Amino acid sequence: MKKLLLIIALLLCLPMLIAAQSSATAVTQVDVRAEVTAALYAASATLAAAERMADEKMRMQRKEIDTLRAKIQTGEKRLNDALSTAEENYIAALAARDRTYAHEIAIFRTAVENIAATPEGAAALARFNAGDEIGALAVLDDLRAARDAARQKRIDIESAAEGRNIALLALEARSKGKMTTGQVIARYEEITRLDPGVHWDWVELGRLYHEAGKLSHALRAAQAASDTVENDRDRSVALNELGDIQTAQGDLPAALKSYQNSLAIAERLAQSDPGNAGWQRDLIVSYVKLSEVTDDKAYVTKALHVALGMQKRKILAPRDAWLIEELQKRAEQ
Repeated sequence: MKKLLLIIALLLCLPMLIAAQSSATAVTQVDVRAEVTAALYAASATLAAAERMADEKMRMQRKEIDTLRAKIQTGEKRLNDALSTAEENYIAALAARDRTYAHEIAIFRTAVENIAATPEGAAALARFNAGDEIGALAVLDDLRAARDAARQKRIDIESAAEGRNIALLALEARSKGKMTTGQVIARYEEITRLDPGVHWDWVELGRLYHEAGKLSHALRAAQAASDTVENDRDRSVALNELGDIQTAQGDLPAALKSYQNSLAIAERLAQSDPGNAGWQRDLIVSYVKLSEVTDDKAYVTKALHVALGMQKRKILAPRDAWLIEELQKRAEQ
């Protein structure tokens, strides 16, 4: 699950990463302090306050700032700190003399500092200060949209996790006749909409669709289960689910191929760890499905052999004890 969340987060942030890469040099060269101070100094609130309180001292400070900026534009980059200090002093002097301006510029400062808190935001602010306000705003809007999408995806995944727990209880209620298949389907449809990357949600939804007779829906769910596998066991299960739907649709050649592919995985897993009861049981299931689609009792015999081996090694769960009797009955028919 953590791996899935990481993949989703990376995909959602990809537009930002691409944009950042294309302007990596520019981003690393941004002087955040200088850009924040420049934005505050050039703010409409600062200009309006300067007009209200124009006096010789303030005019001299502004002239000094203009002189420093002109020198920097001609290549004297070493004066950047001096310019920022002069602008900060000018803003502080205005704020000390005008409470209204002090309040306005404090709010604007918070907004600008928040924007400049990331490399992409700092680059956009530099672009804004350089005169490309429209371009800068477009970049910031794109960044916000990408972050909104990431935030929403995180919320959706968390909501789906809660919904998944509730859906398991709904399955229990359905088994007791207290809830219909359609009602449980609706829950799993919502879960897969919110978080479409969880294999077992699709498996469960496909089974529910199958029971409800919605075979085309079940087929799509089985294909989604196949697309979201995280390991070989998941892949084997997805192939069996697909085979079940293909059998129900009457496409026996396709079902046979799906079951055979699932069996190949189940056999490999079972051989790799004979003590894994789950994988041994999966092997039994694969043999039984192939016997049903081919009417070949040899597969039943193989399934019975696996079950007896599990019983002998004492890894056959009590709830699966019925398997031996059922398989013996099928082998004798």
